Amino acid sequence: MSEPCCTAASWWKSWMTVLAGLVLGMASIYAVPGRVFFVPAQLHDDGPTGERWACAMMDFIGTKPGTCPVCGMTLNRVTAGEITREQAKRMGVQLATIAEGPALVTVRASGTAEYDHRLTKVVIPRLAGRIVRRHQATAGCCQEVAAGEPVIDLYSPEAFQAQNELQAALKLGDQRLITSLTDRFARWNLAPVAAAIVAGKPPTDVVTITTPFAGQVLLEEFKMADEALMVGKEVTADMPLLRLVDPDKLTLVVHVPEARAVFLREGQPVALSSDDRGLLPTIAAKVGRVGNEINPEIRTVEVRIHLSGARKLLRPGSLVMAEIRAVLSPDFTPADPDNKDTWGHFPLVPASAVLSTGVRTIAWKVDKVEASGQQRFAIAPLALGPRLEDDNGNDRFIVRAGLKPGDQVAAQGAFLIDSQAQLAGSASLLYPVGSAAPAPAHQH
Repeated sequence: MSEPCCTAASWWKSWMTVLAGLVLGMASIYAVPGRVFFVPAQLHDDGPTGERWACAMMDFIGTKPGTCPVCGMTLNRVTAGEITREQAKRMGVQLATIAEGPALVTVRASGTAEYDHRLTKVVIPRLAGRIVRRHQATAGCCQEVAAGEPVIDLYSPEAFQAQNELQAALKLGDQRLITSLTDRFARWNLAPVAAAIVAGKPPTDVVTITTPFAGQVLLEEFKMADEALMVGKEVTADMPLLRLVDPDKLTLVVHVPEARAVFLREGQPVALSSDDRGLLPTIAAKVGRVGNEINPEIRTVEVRIHLSGARKLLRPGSLVMAEIRAVLSPDFTPADPDNKDTWGHFPLVPASAVLSTGVRTIAWKVDKVEASGQQRFAIAPLALGPRLEDDNGNDRFIVRAGLKPGDQVAAQGAFLIDSQAQLAGSASLLYPVGSAAPAPAHQH
């Protein structure tokens, strides 16, 4: 019967201990001065922008000189855009001089080569008949044929009748009729047949249809026409028999980002290369057409490049890399790369010197260099033009406003200089007019 009493007494003692600890803890907090736990409010009073006092040990920034209220160390002065020679060395600050030069752009793109269908030629019969024989030109895909090579032998009553008429006109000596009939055979592309009749050979009801063009048989078209070319099939006048392409002349289709497409124009020379053959200097290439529409899904413009001399080096379907050298005129339109008088010249800033939020863009310009080596920087809001990249890896922006040729900027370490300006409450990338109050200190 005594155990419940003991248990209750132990439980009561535990709760009393907890309560006593809470009371003592609260009393201690109230007894200790607030400056031990919190930064005094007067140290956060607004001070002049461009200068702050920071603790090298703790996360504290104040507006007045003195000691750190947390650790007691002497506060160091932080001045916006002002660094000593030693600080510049530790921060890795490197300067670059704004140069003036032409806006040379290298547009790089890749795509697949295909036949230049502008040069496709169609072999057709000029009269109707029935196929009685197929020649080597109809053997299959990619067959190369020469001009004048036979395609099919055609049984044609119409051609047989015209030969008899020509033979009769020759016997009568009717020159007007002879000329009319020979012209008809020429329109049929059968001039040799008429010449044979004039030479005294007898008429024949089978004539050979030849190709007036040289070229390579196109695969897709041959698949469609192959069945129609079977022996015994009827053909009509002007029915396509073969489609021929020039394997030496191809078209390269590439997609260029819209920001680069505005620098391209028809006729610009193009340098080509491929993974398997490297540079292709023997292939003549130039921009043939720049599309007028932007693909909204990938934000590119289709550009067609016409190639010549590709027969032994490229095939349709080959992946080809293209480099197009372009230059801008003073009004930012494409200029003639071969005529320097049309080039524009602009201030150029290294891309590494540019800081941007996507809306606002700045650089840190050297304002003054002291005899001691101390450097002072001033913020320079920028208005930029296109981004340029050359073969030497120089990545630069055209400067529309904010810098001029001869100015020096921080090409390396600009972000650290901007961070210093933020700590000092001065104008910076994120604070265009500065921050009157210092950055909030960590509360202890």
